[in-house]
Amino acid sequence: MVQPRLLVPVVVALLGCNGTSGGGTGDPHVTPNPTVFGSGQKIHNILGPATWFNTMNMSSIACKSAGPTQHLTTGQAVVAVDDFDETGAGATGNVYIEDVPLDGNDPPPYSGVEVFAPSFTPPDHKAYPGDIVDFFGNFTEFLGPQSAGLFQGCRTLPEIEGNITPRFDGTPMAPLTLVQAGTDPKRWDALRGYSNARQWLGMLVRVEQVKLTDGAVCDTKCPNSDCSKCRYSAVLDIGGGIDSNDIFGIDNELFDLKGKGPPITPGRQFTAVTGIVTYFYGFKIAPRSIDDIEQ
Repeated sequence: MVQPRLLVPVVVALLGCNGTSGGGTGDPHVTPNPTVFGSGQKIHNILGPATWFNTMNMSSIACKSAGPTQHLTTGQAVVAVDDFDETGAGATGNVYIEDVPLDGNDPPPYSGVEVFAPSFTPPDHKAYPGDIVDFFGNFTEFLGPQSAGLFQGCRTLPEIEGNITPRFDGTPMAPLTLVQAGTDPKRWDALRGYSNARQWLGMLVRVEQVKLTDGAVCDTKCPNSDCSKCRYSAVLDIGGGIDSNDIFGIDNELFDLKGKGPPITPGRQFTAVTGIVTYFYGFKIAPRSIDDIEQ
C-alpha cells in the first residue's frame, strides 16, 4: 500500500526570545502534530488471545469473557464492506477495518475487526475499501446468539459497534498471504484451531493452493431449494485433528459465491483464495468478488 506522507511539525524559534537572554520566557510549548493516521489506539493493541477459551465448557455458561470496553482507534483501512444480502433478510452494512502498518511490514495478528451496524460521521458517508478511518465505540466479545445456541467452549467473536469517521481516501490494502503453496501440511498451522485462527479474524488474507473436501452446501435452515437466501459454504482441506467447531471453509457472506462464483464441487482446487476471515460456528474465508478467487 502506498503510504501518504507524514505531517512534519515545524517549530520556528524566535531570535532573542529564550530563557537566557533579553528577559524572554523561552520558546513557546509546541505539541507535535500527529501523523496523518492519527494518534489513537490500534486494534491489535486492544484485541488479543481469548484467555477465557475453555474446551471443557461446551455449553458456554458463565464464560469469563472480556466485557465491553470503549475505545478510540485511528488510522484503520476499510478492507471490505458487506453489501451482499446472502439471507434475503437485509443482512448488509457491516464494515471490516484493519490497522495500517506504518512501518511497511505485514500487519500483526489481531489487526482486524468487524464493525457491526456502524454509524458514520457525516451520516451520509459511504465507506469504500481503501478509506482510512477512525472509529469510536465499544469492543465486545460475542458469545453467539441465544436463539441458536452459544458458541461452544466459550469461543467468542470480537466485534465493535459505534461510529466511523473518514480520515482520508487511501488505496486498498494488499492481503496478507497467510498460507503459502507447498506440500508441508504445517503450512495451514496459522488457521488450525480456535486460538490460532482467532488472530486473523476481520483481516484480509490470502491462502494459496486451496482444496475443498466436499461441495458447497446450504445452511440447514435455508428456506430456498436453490440456496438463494441462505449461507452457502464449503469446507477447506487444512488437515485433520481439529475440533468440529473450528472447521475452516469458504462462504458467501460478502459475495454471491453460488450465483457468480466458480463451481464449488468436491475436490475442487484453486490457486489461491483471498477474503476476510470470519467466524460463526466455524471459521470461514469470505471472498469479496470473483477476483478474489484464483482458479
